[in-house]
Amino acid sequence: MNVIQTVLEFFDSRGGLPGSTQDEKLACAYLDAKIIDSMGIIDMVSHFEDSFGIRFEADDLQSEEFQTVRGLISVIEKLRATAA
Repeated sequence: MNVIQTVLEFFDSRGGLPGSTQDEKLACAYLDAKIIDSMGIIDMVSHFEDSFGIRFEADDLQSEEFQTVRGLISVIEKLRATAA
């Protein structure tokens, strides 16, 4: 399963990300851009945990990396690598 594609599809289903290129979309700070709210975070975390067979830890959710789409993808990829 392609992490980038799955994450971008998730955000597309929530109204999409700003930007015309994939790089601009990956740079988006989705909370600051109000793409999802605090309740949306719960849905997002649950969705990615189920989709990728991972579990986010509190440190993952509070990391600076988790605040952008690119960083979120990086966190997911690291968790997948350690879960394998």
